[in-house]
Amino acid sequence: MDVRLTGVYIADARLVADGLVQPEDAMAVFVGRAGKGRLAPFVVRRSYTGAGGWYREAMAVLAPNGDVVWRSPERPLTLRGSSKIDTFTDEVHGVVVDSDDDHELVLLVGGDEVGRVPMAVLDEDPPWSSGSETDVLDEALKKSTVVWVEVPGEGGTDGRAVPVWYGTLDGRVYVLVGGSEQHVPGLAEADRAVLIARSKEQQSLVAEVEASARVVPPNDPLFARVAPVLLPRRLNLRDGEQAVDRWRKECTLVELTPSSIPAEV
Repeated sequence: MDVRLTGVYIADARLVADGLVQPEDAMAVFVGRAGKGRLAPFVVRRSYTGAGGWYREAMAVLAPNGDVVWRSPERPLTLRGSSKIDTFTDEVHGVVVDSDDDHELVLLVGGDEVGRVPMAVLDEDPPWSSGSETDVLDEALKKSTVVWVEVPGEGGTDGRAVPVWYGTLDGRVYVLVGGSEQHVPGLAEADRAVLIARSKEQQSLVAEVEASARVVPPNDPLFARVAPVLLPRRLNLRDGEQAVDRWRKECTLVELTPSSIPAEV
């Protein structure tokens, strides 16, 4: 295939948006001080040249042992011709790594590899972080009525985040799914999820935090503690306090624990 990769630039998405990225910061992403887990969103800017036409491109992240830890869906791109260089930029979310060793980013066009570059995984918080991401999430949840939930893996939300109403108690987030309430694919069966807070005005990303997930059984005393928190949060509730009995019968209560808080077993 007559397509050539002429350049790649990888950097933290927030640093790029704020104009804070320096050349020496490129080709690196942040995973936090735990040294593994979900990468902070990052930008991939890449340039191609080649015969003019329409192509399909995909990206993949490889672990140090060569395993694919993330792969993007294929997306169309158009090149203007071999005398031109065309540049494309995308923000990448949802990459989970098991170590802070260097990974590789692989670029594929038409199913063929056209290039790969090393990607440093930094075991530190991004420099824009004034506090832990969970603190930012907690503050955002106090001001909002909606949080976005992404469930990874087969049977989950297929890489998209679903808006839900919620309640909070003791630093944990509680979401009702099923029955006549909201539907989040795979959440009731998941052991982890991602909580995403967005600004009300611009819907821009405020915080993105990995969370453990577990079901709270309807006969658990915790269910009775959480229900009064959820009642005033549920808009247009027709059956009032009797909704709690309905929730016990037809819904699933899911507890989401942000990663900095030990999950209850």
